[in-house]
Amino acid sequence: MPHNTRNRINEDGWLLTKLVDFNLSKNFDCGDCDLNEYFKEDAVAHREELLTETYQLTDTSSELPFPIGLVSLCNDAVRKEKIKGQDFYKDLADKKRYPAYPAVKIARLGIHIDFQNVNMGRHMINLIKRMFLDDNRTGCRLLTVDAYNNENEKVVNFYKKNDFQFFNNKDATRQTRAMFFDLKRLSLHLK
Repeated sequence: MPHNTRNRINEDGWLLTKLVDFNLSKNFDCGDCDLNEYFKEDAVAHREELLTETYQLTDTSSELPFPIGLVSLCNDAVRKEKIKGQDFYKDLADKKRYPAYPAVKIARLGIHIDFQNVNMGRHMINLIKRMFLDDNRTGCRLLTVDAYNNENEKVVNFYKKNDFQFFNNKDATRQTRAMFFDLKRLSLHLK
């Protein structure tokens, strides 16, 4: 059963909480040089500039010298022009339609190489979804991500497996694909 308090969620011994000691990220290796560099060098500066908050996934029964996963989150807004064709937009009453909809962007996400391919990424995404459903401070309808769109589509496929959808196909050949997850859909499922 999930247990959470402000800015953290604990589910079955897996804890997603703000990264306070950025020295822990020095031992983090997700196998992607750019992501490793971001978490080791840029994440703290982004936090100081109030651009992102970085969270760590840890196992409460272990004393690993590194986080199992790291994710940086930031606020986002999705303009109605980008979502007009989506099912949830069609279901909104006219009085609930706004020029933009509140969202949280997954700016960066990495799972330590020792924990890849065992559903830790999926578990981390599910904890993020729950965190914004259970402890939603201001309103957040969507989770968004600009997923890397490389030749093997590994990252795009990861988000598709976690029920993210494309906004459209205009960016199909670009380096990143804009994707979203509708939190309302999950909240209705959990009721």
